[in-house]
Amino acid sequence: MKICFISSYPPNHARLSEYAQHLVNEIAKRPTVKKIYVLADTVNGIRENYSESSKIEVLRAWEADNPLSIIKLIFQILRLKPDIVHYNVHFQSYGRTRLANFLGFSLVPLSRIVRLRTMVLLHNLGEKVDLAKVRLKPTFVNKTGILVATKLVLAASSVVVTVPSYAKFLKKRHGHKGLKYIPHGTSAYKRLTSNHEGKIVLMFGHMGPSKGLHIMFQAFEQMLKERDDIKLVIAGDSHPNFPGYLQEIVKSAPPKAEFLGYIQEDDIAKVFSMADVVVLPYFTATGTSGVFHLACGYGKPIVASALPEIRELVNEGASALLVSIGDVVALKEAILKVLLNRDAAVKMGEQNLAFAHREKWSVIAEEYEKLYLKLLNIKQSDPKVSVSIVIPSCEASKKIPVPSRN
Repeated sequence: MKICFISSYPPNHARLSEYAQHLVNEIAKRPTVKKIYVLADTVNGIRENYSESSKIEVLRAWEADNPLSIIKLIFQILRLKPDIVHYNVHFQSYGRTRLANFLGFSLVPLSRIVRLRTMVLLHNLGEKVDLAKVRLKPTFVNKTGILVATKLVLAASSVVVTVPSYAKFLKKRHGHKGLKYIPHGTSAYKRLTSNHEGKIVLMFGHMGPSKGLHIMFQAFEQMLKERDDIKLVIAGDSHPNFPGYLQEIVKSAPPKAEFLGYIQEDDIAKVFSMADVVVLPYFTATGTSGVFHLACGYGKPIVASALPEIRELVNEGASALLVSIGDVVALKEAILKVLLNRDAAVKMGEQNLAFAHREKWSVIAEEYEKLYLKLLNIKQSDPKVSVSIVIPSCEASKKIPVPSRN
């Protein structure tokens, strides 16, 4: 198979770029995949194409917030003549402007019109995001735009979501018959233990107004009144959709808070190794949490807001202490509970690492390979069975076999 994979891509940050690289590299290992053309966003306006491997070719084909370059993607796809077109998107994948994202989503029905086999991996639902908490006004125009964008995405013959309830929601509200839930995917490493003095609380990721950083500051200030051996580490830069956000909020940072900036891939393990607990005090979710999965992959205990998307991860077998959204006292107490009970923290970390192994990238890549083959009406011959992934159906959830990885 030849695949066109449309996504933001490293060295660009956020907008699913890091996720895309993990997934593409694993899909390329599948035996039926001959070539993956990653149609990626430019880096600082520069179009530099290169090969990541014999199977992966990265083509810098579009520029965020540039409507003309985005619409030209369809001509690039037609030139490459892929067997499958795979869009990796959320509702602000193509930039900060409504026009750029509208045109980006319009590529999905255009791909169908020219008879390309098209699938969309949709990471969030605009209809489920609290718009005010991501600095969008909940106006009629914005809500209508989100509805139209959803309809454009659902023009794909197959739509994948990474949250089970999203599949049920879209089936019930929009009646799409090609919906499928495939888990986010996780890199499973060995459990990392900290060997430093004192305790370190870690917030990690691309920072924006929905991440609850100022609530974390308030909780940490209260913690410092009870203990003086705790440090708060913020690892990550401002989200590209919210440039300068960290520079705004750092002025209100409490003492003993350290900002590390953007963390390169090779340094992520080092950052997580020093963490005693990973905290996600989010106000709203824009899909399932990549940071949650990353913490699981390093076997770390988690304290998080009790958002529906995070509750679903706990229901699937991950471990986290969940607190009410925006509750400073509850957040402080939950963090201290983890920090002061080492045995419980170790058990939480072990449970999260086991969860990561069940949803590791190789298992997820097999699911995408099966979906590609289904779109091409090709049967997969590998009969090996060892793992089940829950896939929501219209009537009820059912389990399907997943080929094992030896």
